[in-house]
Amino acid sequence: MPEDASLTDFASGDDGESDDGESDDEPASGVEVADESDGDASHNDPADDETLATDDVEPAETTFAWSPDGVCEACGEAAERRWRGEAGLVCGECKEW
Repeated sequence: MPEDASLTDFASGDDGESDDGESDDEPASGVEVADESDGDASHNDPADDETLATDDVEPAETTFAWSPDGVCEACGEAAERRWRGEAGLVCGECKEW
């Protein structure tokens, strides 16, 4: 099995040149860059975008927690590592896998 590659194996040179000889700061030849001012400005108004309604979105919950003074919410025992269960954050013994 080969050794793991280091980050320097993937780093580009300090000259800002890519492998094809073009600068990373400029678009590749033959590629047009869209002007941000093109188009109707009303399409960019977030207030008109109905997809931004967050009333129907449930907030994300953690699936795992670690704390030195953690307590299992199911059995009440001290547990540094706890996973999300029906009772909340529970120890490995109380977690239904």
